[in-house]
Formats: sequence, C-alpha cells, structure tokens
Amino acid sequence: MDKIKSLYDEVEHMIVSEVGVQEHPYIYGKFEGLGFLYFQYTSSAYEGPCPKIALKQQKNAVHLYVMSQTQGQPLLEKYVPIFGKTAVGKGCLRIKTLNEARRNAITEIVRFAIEGQSYET
Repeated sequence: MDKIKSLYDEVEHMIVSEVGVQEHPYIYGKFEGLGFLYFQYTSSAYEGPCPKIALKQQKNAVHLYVMSQTQGQPLLEKYVPIFGKTAVGKGCLRIKTLNEARRNAITEIVRFAIEGQSYET
C-alpha cells in the first residue's frame, strides 16, 4: 500500500504543478477523490460542477479520470501504447507504475485537459 500511496502522491504533485491550483475533494456517489479544473456539467443523470481531472487511490493502482476529448474521441485512447490496453479506458487511466514515458504522458494529458474540450452530452 505504501507503494501505491507514493505513486498517488507523485501523480497528485504532477497535476498540481501543471494546473497551478490545489485540488478539492470530489465526492459523487461512491466516488471519493480529488478534483481539478471544475466546469458545469449537464446530463440526464447529473447537473452540477464536475472536475475535468479527478484522482483516486485504489487498492492496487492510482486512477486518473479525464473528462476531455480530442476530435470527438476520448483523449486517453492515444495513450494505449504507453500504458497498455487494460490500463486505458474512455475516461480513466489506471496507473500501477511510472517511468519517464508515462510521466511525460500524464503531463501531456493534464496540459490538454487544461486547454481542451470537455465532454458535453
């Protein structure tokens, strides 16, 4: 668990360094984590503030959630070669280890989320 906590702290620090503001606790249903770059989200199931980036520590991995898309496609899909197919979902990146390529990818993802388009329904 210490390895995952250390990984979580490192990813959190990377996000804060890029975003330039501290995170805020984000709770929605059973999800409890940290949220960054809030925007107003509206769907048939939810209306209210939603973070473009959220971070959650799980038992065996750190989950990075990104509510951004590029050219109408989820942003994270292009990172499958770096993180692996099983680690990349439409809006979630499951991180178990970091290397230089993964650190660079996370930095790029966060930078895009700062400037990029949020999901709209």
